[in-house]
Amino acid sequence: IFGILGIQLFKGKFYYCEGPFARNIITRQQCEEMPDHRWKNQQYNFDNLGQALLCLFVLSSRDGWVQMMYNGIDAVDVDIQPIRNYNTARLLYFISFLLLVGFFVLNMFVGVVVENFHKCRAEQEREEKTTCKVKRALELERRRCRKHELPYYAHFAPWRRRLHYICSSKYFDLIIAAIIALNVLTMSLEFYLMPPILDRVLDYCNYVFTVVFIIESILKIIALGPLRYFKDKWNQIDTIIVILSISGIVLEKMKNGHIFPINPTIIRVMRVLRIARVLKLLKMAKGIRALLNTVIQALPQIGNLSLLFFLLFFIYAALGVELFGKLECSDERPCFGLNKHAHFKNFGMSFLTLFRIATGDNWNGIMKDALRPDHPTQSGINHFMSVIAPIYFVTFVLMAQFVLVNVVVAVLMKKLDESNRMMADDAEMDEEIDRELEMVVHDKEYFEKSSLNDQQSELLNNKDIYYCPSKKRSSLPPSFTFRSMISIEEYSEK
Repeated sequence: IFGILGIQLFKGKFYYCEGPFARNIITRQQCEEMPDHRWKNQQYNFDNLGQALLCLFVLSSRDGWVQMMYNGIDAVDVDIQPIRNYNTARLLYFISFLLLVGFFVLNMFVGVVVENFHKCRAEQEREEKTTCKVKRALELERRRCRKHELPYYAHFAPWRRRLHYICSSKYFDLIIAAIIALNVLTMSLEFYLMPPILDRVLDYCNYVFTVVFIIESILKIIALGPLRYFKDKWNQIDTIIVILSISGIVLEKMKNGHIFPINPTIIRVMRVLRIARVLKLLKMAKGIRALLNTVIQALPQIGNLSLLFFLLFFIYAALGVELFGKLECSDERPCFGLNKHAHFKNFGMSFLTLFRIATGDNWNGIMKDALRPDHPTQSGINHFMSVIAPIYFVTFVLMAQFVLVNVVVAVLMKKLDESNRMMADDAEMDEEIDRELEMVVHDKEYFEKSSLNDQQSELLNNKDIYYCPSKKRSSLPPSFTFRSMISIEEYSEK
């Protein structure tokens, strides 16, 4: 619909005169009569349905759509030089298409891709449902056993249990988080040509923070035990950060003391690695930690998609070298997207150029350069480039930008959903175990009460039981008496 409407509005109207005095020219005839002037057409135009669909695809990708919209607004008529802001009402055509297709239809396309991926995963989950039930039963039994076990720190010495309580408390984590934030603040105070005294103060601050992190690691190793401490990956990261901090300080002292020749690059690298202390904050934020765990769990599937990405890039990079490796940029034939940082002259740069296209950075300018035929001085002008280039770039953009990237997003969304479901399942299992324990305690109390009542009834109904006066106790008043139950044998003995 929009393609046909674009043909009716802009067919043959995107031509313009190029030359030093183009502003003074009105018609095509005047342009062709002037020396050093050429009557040219825009690479993206609405002269036919194919060109219109190509323009609309570029518009839907939201890359370079503003220039295309202004070309439509400036268009006057066939064989007439464009006039700036000639018909501003035409922007409704471009904006309405961008709203309908660029925002809604493309997102619906993405939704279809994600939904189909979820359907495939749902079929796999149905096949794995029995296995999941078995795993859940085993996990539930393991948690039941763990509930009846003493905590690992129960056999610790009292002082060590106290230390464990301190290191495991949220207040300890809050104090460490505040220290890390203060450390990041001091690192952000560095600037070019700062005074030596500030440099010295920041060095002392680094020493203090390093000592604090060393003490934190030592306390946790004592409280948890070395094996349990290093079993946690976040604690391993903390240890690596502490080792890097100590190494950086030692290397700086060796360099300043001229003890050993140290490469300045190593010192700079060690100073840059101080920023890794921010990672210590991640283990305290449960939401971010859950998100990172989700990404780590999704890495195997993302790895498979990465191989598919690499295969796609490899094929298109090789094709790009063959098809567009001879394109040259010059003053006479300037380029809109190709330059020394983006071209198809060799496989490596072709690969990087495709990665740039996959990110959506000026890919329409690169395709605009590829739409023109080879340089006239080269042998064999390719007359089919206007057909080959759109097929090449449109198919690559569809697969790279719209399909594969969104499949990666779908994988992460699915893993995040599974992670949330697992967390809910864990909470449900804990509640189930707590209910079972409450029922066991309640049944035990009821059984004990029932047993006591049965014993009392048995004693009361037993004919061998007699009531006799009990001995007076000195703590009771003289007039107080009560009866106690004794057996015949005890009464006879008495």
